[in-house]
Amino acid sequence: MLKRDLNISRWLEAHIDRSASLTTLPKNLVLADVCGDGEYRLVLTDLKLENNEKSRLKVYKGTVLTSDQTLPDIPSSIISFYTSNYDSKIPVIGVACGPDLLIYKNCKPYFKFVVPPLPIEALEHSVWNRLSEDPNIDLKSTLDDLSSIPYNSLSPRSQKLLGLQTPTAIKDFISKYKSSEPKKFAPITCMATLNRSTQDKQSPACPVVATEAGQIFILDPQTFTPMHEAISCATKAIPCVLQAAGMYDVEFRIIIACRSVRRRLNSCLLRRGGAINFKILKRTADFNLSDGEMNSNPIQQTKPLPLPKRSKLFLEQSLRERQNAVDMHQLFQKDLIRLRLTAARATVQMQSNQSSIGNEQELVKLSAQVLGLGPIFTLVLTLKNMNNDKPLCGLSVVFHAAPTFYQLPDYLLEVPLIPPHLTYKIETKVHEKDAVVEDKHDSKRLLRVFVIRKGEAKPIVAAAINMPPTDLSFLL
Repeated sequence: MLKRDLNISRWLEAHIDRSASLTTLPKNLVLADVCGDGEYRLVLTDLKLENNEKSRLKVYKGTVLTSDQTLPDIPSSIISFYTSNYDSKIPVIGVACGPDLLIYKNCKPYFKFVVPPLPIEALEHSVWNRLSEDPNIDLKSTLDDLSSIPYNSLSPRSQKLLGLQTPTAIKDFISKYKSSEPKKFAPITCMATLNRSTQDKQSPACPVVATEAGQIFILDPQTFTPMHEAISCATKAIPCVLQAAGMYDVEFRIIIACRSVRRRLNSCLLRRGGAINFKILKRTADFNLSDGEMNSNPIQQTKPLPLPKRSKLFLEQSLRERQNAVDMHQLFQKDLIRLRLTAARATVQMQSNQSSIGNEQELVKLSAQVLGLGPIFTLVLTLKNMNNDKPLCGLSVVFHAAPTFYQLPDYLLEVPLIPPHLTYKIETKVHEKDAVVEDKHDSKRLLRVFVIRKGEAKPIVAAAINMPPTDLSFLL
């Protein structure tokens, strides 16, 4: 196979939805026959990390979203497995949210397994006992005892207590929780499935759950109670990838990949040519860019551009530029100024020419035309309803002009109902009081037109009409 053949796509674009706004991880999606009809559906969790949004469990049948449910916490992993040989061949979905394993069947909540709590520090347990028994206890010394315990070893309740600032909030928090024992749970980090007794595709499988504390639980697929418990390793390492092989009733192995900030960071690369490469991150590695690296040019800019060979025409043009450098520069500056002037005139013309504007949301278009030589002009307004099936009703036209320059017979005109795709014309007289020729761009010569709807303060369409000056030669 030639190298150019690898660029040919072997996939057909069946469906793409750029507005789905999904955020997920590789461990948070699975294909499963959740309805037992032999048609596999995509089950995934949409992660939401903001405080005001909840993560969601979504099920897609083909390209259609068929189920969407809210999750109580940020999910870390998702699995699919069968629970029994005698039950209907419908798998369940297991979603790990914090210390909870949420079981869904037929896209509905079915069961919840909570990992056993971790042991509490003896000093923390003693502090909460003293808080519950003695109402007049010295809070400062008690909180100091609680602060002496490493923060990571405290329960979430004690961590929240130490984060409170005001004495009133501390007393209210203690009175609310002093009657119950503090508990500490390790969140679930990864999961896998382990076949129970056979290797059949639809045979019962045991969920295998790993927590942040290194606990490994193998659960019964029917009662969801722990059948086996182990510790991942003697050191404090957090499981991040879990893989099970074999059968629980015969022989099995569980492979766990852990992570730690106290270990070296390694990278394993498999190259396309078949080579394997291992890299170890230096402990003194600094990922902050230095001033030289920030100011340096990209690699693409350091390579010289392939310049063509010098031709006779190139040499003649170079000689002409050297001999007429001043004239060419002045000509360039003149053309640049002319370009800027043309752009400025076009901008002013575009801003002042508002004789026909529209509103895409309301589907209404307003156009204006000024007739006459003055000092009495005829203003013709045209309103067009661009909606296909909705008429325009309850509209009014408001005129606004400088009273020292112009006078109108009516400044507010009611607009009758305009059917779809029809227009309505309004004619009114505009009398110019002062017929002295002035700057045609004077802001006082602007006549503003507003189309408003009854009961709303914001105009639907607004236009500024630059009124022409009176032709004095006609008056003479």
